[in-house]
Amino acid sequence: MLIDTHAHLYYDSFKDDFDAVIKRAKDAGLKTIINIGTDLETSKKALELENPEISFYSSIGIHPEDTINLTTSESIHEHIKKLEQLYQIHTGKIIAIGECGLDYFTGRDPEVSTPLSPEAKKLQHELFVSQIELAKKLNLPLIIHCRDAWDDIFLPELEGTTGVFHSFTGSPEIAQKVLDLGYYIGLSCPVTYPKNDYLRQIITDAPLEKLLTETDCPFLPPQTMRGHRNEPANVAEVVRVIAEVRNLSFEEAAEKTYKNAQKLFSVV
Repeated sequence: MLIDTHAHLYYDSFKDDFDAVIKRAKDAGLKTIINIGTDLETSKKALELENPEISFYSSIGIHPEDTINLTTSESIHEHIKKLEQLYQIHTGKIIAIGECGLDYFTGRDPEVSTPLSPEAKKLQHELFVSQIELAKKLNLPLIIHCRDAWDDIFLPELEGTTGVFHSFTGSPEIAQKVLDLGYYIGLSCPVTYPKNDYLRQIITDAPLEKLLTETDCPFLPPQTMRGHRNEPANVAEVVRVIAEVRNLSFEEAAEKTYKNAQKLFSVV
């Protein structure tokens, strides 16, 4: 019994073969998929996804990169209000706030990329805090995205909340900060990449009850599918790595990580 705790199946890349994708997921052993909103529109689209073969849940949230569109405090406040209204309509299906967080990535080449401006960072911070407060108000966990912003992500406002740092790419030292905060670590298919020994070290060191499995599809396919679209069935590759690193059977790793997701997100 597997779960993909972070998918984006509303993307156009799944439009033509959605049912086949779900069939492959079921055949791989998936019982549940959580589709993650990244703005108001995709939060609505995630809620529309259904298939009798798989249990679907959703999150509602606004990705930090969406501050390119939300350029004022007023626009942020208005969108947060609309997210809350969406929750009130779909209480049974929405199980988290996010993905939200901070993203300072501007390109791999420092010679041609421009660092994020202080104003842009301030907007991301305001958007993140507003979603933390929404999660507190609705008593929901947070799904946190962090890229190139580890020095700023551990805000004091996070105290008293719970959630997951999804598709985790931080160091083992940062992983410990996540655990100290009481959060879960979301593991996606990059754990299969040969160069990522540091992620497998985190699997070794972290408490098993704090690990979650995800794909972040259609992004970040496993090593065997590099260059192709990712999909929920590939979460089995993540479970396989956890099993190997922790010296467990595949079934044991699947059961334990599924129970972790049940505890955090209250899914069945």
